[in-house]
Amino acid sequence: MSALFALSLRQILGGRKLWILAAFLALPLLLSVAIRFAGGVEFAEDPNVDIEGLAMSAFLYLMYPQSLCILAALLFGASLLAGEIEDKTLTYLFTRAVPRWKVLGGKYIATAGVLAVLTVASMSMAFFISGRPFGLRVWWALSVVTALACFTYTAVFALLGLLVPRRAIPAGLIFAVVVEGLLSTVPALVNELTVGYYLRSLAWRLADPPLPTSIRADFERNVAPLFVGASTSTALFALGGIAVGTLAVSALLIHRREWPLTEGV
Repeated sequence: MSALFALSLRQILGGRKLWILAAFLALPLLLSVAIRFAGGVEFAEDPNVDIEGLAMSAFLYLMYPQSLCILAALLFGASLLAGEIEDKTLTYLFTRAVPRWKVLGGKYIATAGVLAVLTVASMSMAFFISGRPFGLRVWWALSVVTALACFTYTAVFALLGLLVPRRAIPAGLIFAVVVEGLLSTVPALVNELTVGYYLRSLAWRLADPPLPTSIRADFERNVAPLFVGASTSTALFALGGIAVGTLAVSALLIHRREWPLTEGV
């Protein structure tokens, strides 16, 4: 298992996709620097609310858990087994005395782990460039949610790559836009079936931004139940369940499927 993990790390860190990921992660850093040098974001002043802090926190959330984590997980997760197929080592791995689910698990942990570390590092730099909105509590919330987004979306897209191997990238983009972009914001039962709903809920609970009592009470009464209604424990359980569930289905598929060397993922 450790040898497979090390092999997966070498494939990820030595592949061309790493340069694409680096370009993705550099974008919010450049935007943060541009905003900083421009003197911040102009908003109407409110002595009771740090509007600029709220705006920068929302910007970092939208850039990382809501966007870059999805793109990075799609780029690497949808082709989780492609490296072995391309190198003609997949059949060798599957014929050794190693269960197929361990092959999948080792590659998943290595891939999601690398994505989480690199994405959290980029987010941390952007956070401090942006002036540390609301302090380290928001940084901690964004770090946790960003890492969980990488692990959850990688599991989801790994399954998608097995279900529609030839069209995994376009199918993943459609999933990202329709399900995670649109349906996750629909205030109905359907948004509770999306990853984005639980990531938002967890980010809100962990960050707990300082708001005036009247504004917080109004938000918790009218807005939170629709868009960030899950408790911390519910969000963690749901995200873990989605990741484990999709990985279990993926393990079942690779256990039952034949893998000729000429087949691509």
